Parts: sequence; structure tokens; C-alpha cells
Amino acid sequence: MVRRSFAFALADKVSVVLMSIITMAIVSRILTPAEVGLFLVASTIVILIEAFRDFGIGTFLIREPDLAPRLVRTAVTIITCMSLVLGGLALFGAETLAQFYADPKLAGLIRIAALAFLVAPISTPLLALLRRDMAFGAVAAINVAAGLANASMTIGLALAGYGPFSLVWGSVLAACVTAVGAVICRPLWWIFVPTLRDWRLVVPFGAWSSIVTLLGMLFDAFPRLILGRVLGFGAVGLFARAISLSQLPDRLILSAVQPVLLPALASHARDNGTLKAPFLMGLSYISGLQWPALAMIAVLADPIVRLLLGPQWLEVVPLVRIVALAFFCLFPVYLCYPVLVTLGRVRDMAVAMMIALPPCFLIMLGASRFGLHVMALSLFLTGPIQVITVMIFVRRKVPFAWAELGLVLLRSGGVTLVTVALPAVIVLAVGSWNALSGLSTVLAIIGAAIGWVAGLQMMRHPLSQELGAARSFLRAKVPLIWWVRQP
Repeated sequence: MVRRSFAFALADKVSVVLMSIITMAIVSRILTPAEVGLFLVASTIVILIEAFRDFGIGTFLIREPDLAPRLVRTAVTIITCMSLVLGGLALFGAETLAQFYADPKLAGLIRIAALAFLVAPISTPLLALLRRDMAFGAVAAINVAAGLANASMTIGLALAGYGPFSLVWGSVLAACVTAVGAVICRPLWWIFVPTLRDWRLVVPFGAWSSIVTLLGMLFDAFPRLILGRVLGFGAVGLFARAISLSQLPDRLILSAVQPVLLPALASHARDNGTLKAPFLMGLSYISGLQWPALAMIAVLADPIVRLLLGPQWLEVVPLVRIVALAFFCLFPVYLCYPVLVTLGRVRDMAVAMMIALPPCFLIMLGASRFGLHVMALSLFLTGPIQVITVMIFVRRKVPFAWAELGLVLLRSGGVTLVTVALPAVIVLAVGSWNALSGLSTVLAIIGAAIGWVAGLQMMRHPLSQELGAARSFLRAKVPLIWWVRQP
């Protein structure tokens, strides 16, 4: 069941990310870095407000062991009230925020983006119930439809000359399509009958979950907000694109893991199973996938930027290399939150982040004064601070030996080194990683794929078993002629 759910979630994320990559490649050739940065600041402000609006309702509906109908109605009533109140604040506060950044266009972008708040009370609970039931096929169909709507609207309006407004209208349309799809796949109209009778069960969890979500989003958003004020929207666009490219492995593969993890871990915990083994196994899988991909992004940063963004974004190349290497330490993030939520310790996650984020904010604030490269280098400090703090709290509830974690890192590190071996030889033969031709880039990618598979076998990495299972599945489902034995 978990593998099937992960397959649907992976297909979902890969499809959506590929559409977003195509959209980014087209729009980046139409809009300037400053226009992209303006949209990113507006969307960041709205997303931070949305951290409160969501109120952890989706997570609550997934993890709650005894989900009575009245409890579901209470959760939906709370998220509806939060959406209306915070949506109103975004609409009326947009002008003040635009004055702070000295750009009147920002107000219009925020007001349009806030329209998505009207449909969120429909999509959020229904998608959570689909995930609770492990119905990831339906979730994938909804997300793909929303991704197509977003891409079509954004590209069409960008070509028509709407600038950054094309991006925000695309996101609003995607929210509407998501809500319609959720209603079609899960037409549970009774959940929208208002009640607050079980608010004492929902509010404490929602409050702590909102704090965790807000702090996590603040960590991601703080560089954009600071750079927009200190260095301008052009710097925001460049830095955000470096982050986006470095997050491609997360968005293509690892983002498919988290939607499956929470319901799977919750089911495991309900059966009184210990979480140590799945936690360490998850860390092994994530690092074995993420680290080789990040290493290849650092090596191929120049051709990736040229292909996906175009020549006007070449300033991003050195930033991508720095950010990709800095992201190596973030692999536990995808597991820590689901584990603590499953154990009913979401408060621990909030406390850990409240401890870690203040020094991180100070580091980033100081780094922003010295330019984009120093801001990117600051991630080598802020990432470990955040991860180590959270891991200490997780280890209190999921005891594991540091030597066991070290073995996970050793195996994934070995796989990464073998993966980049052939690409490194190609770069040395060319003479510069800024001079890779199309042919050398393709050879580097093929060499990395061969090296990754070989590295999994050499290091006896757990992912090698998953590759074997995938091969067996394909042999059973795909009748290729070379598998047919001759009599």
C-alpha cells in the first residue's frame, strides 16, 4: 500500500514539477529578474499569512486516530473562519506593505493572491481526507489538473504582456481547480455544516502546528523579504531562482515522500510500532536520492541555468553551486516533522524551531549587507543550526545511536562520490565546468546515472533493494522482447 501510494505521489509531483519547470523556462525568458522578484515577494507575504489560515487542519485530519463527523465539521468551520479573517487582512493591508517596499504594484499582486483564500476551506479538508485514506491517485489527478491550469494561465498572460500579474493569476486559477477537483473526488457536503463543539480538540493542535508552519516558512522566506528591502527585487529574483533550481531534487522526488509519510507513519504508530527503523530507513532513502542529485546540480549549474532560465540569468550560476552544496545538510527535514506529529509532539517541533531560527535570522540579516554570494554562503551556517536542533528533539522520542546515523551518512556519501566520478572526469577533460557543451553535458548525466546505480550496489545501500523491486515490477508489467525466453 505504501509503495503504491508513493508511486502515485511521485507521479503527481514529477508531473507538476515538470510543468512548473517548463513554465519557469518560458516565463524567465519573458519577465525580468526584477518582475519575478516582485511576484515572489508578494507570494511570500501571502504564504506567510496562509500559514495561520491553514491552522494545521490538514495534518490534524490525517493524524487524528478517532475522526468523528462532528470533529471534522469543527475543523472545517475553524479553517473557514481563519480564511475569511486573514483574507480580509491581506486585502486591507496590501497598501501598507506596498509602501514599505516602495512599489505600488505589490498591493495589486497581494490582493489578487488573497483570492485563493476563498476556496482553501473547500480544498484543504477534502484533500486531507483523501490522503488519510491513502487515495493518492485522486490527489495526483487533482494536482496535475491544477498544474496544467496554472501553467496555461501563467504562460498565456505572460505572452500577452501582463508581467508579474500573470504568475499570480495562474496561482489563483490553480487554487480554484484544486477545490473543484477535491469536491468531485470527495463530495462530502456534510463537513461544511458549521459547528465549534469540538474546538478544544482542534485549537491546541492547530496553534502549535501553525507556529511550526510559520517558522518554517519564515526561514524560507526571510532571505526574499530582506533582499527585497536591502538589494531590490532583482536580487530577490536571482536568489530565489538559485533556491528553486537547487530544490529540483526535493520537488521532483522528495516532495512525493512527505504526503505519504504522515499517513503511513500514523498508521504504523496506531499499530504500536516503533518508529526507529522507519526513521533511519527514511533518512537513508532521502540522502541516497538527494545528495547525488544536489552534487550533479552543482556540477551542471551552467548548462541547467542556460536551458531553464536563459542567458539573462547567468548571474545565478555561482549562486546555484553554493546553494546546492549547502542543501546537503537538510535531508532530515522531510522526516522530522512527520515523526513528531505522529508521536503527538508537534509542540517539540515548534520549540526546536523557535530555538534555531533567531540565530539563523541574525546570520542572514548580517549576510545580506554583503551581497548575494555571502547570503548564499550563510546557508552553510543556518542549515546545520536548524537541522541539529530539530534532530536533538527527535532523538528524545525516537532513540537511535549516532553510529547508526553515521552508517546511513557513510553509505549515501559513498553513493554520491561514485555518482559524480565520471562527470568530474568529463569536467576535467573539458577544462572548465562553465564550458560544458551539449554533448559533454549529456555524457555527464549518463555517467552520473551509471555511477549512481553502481554506487548503490557497491555501498549496499537500501535503495538498491528498491531498484530490484522496480525491475521485477517492470518485468511483470512491460513485455519487452528481450525478456522473452526462446524455447
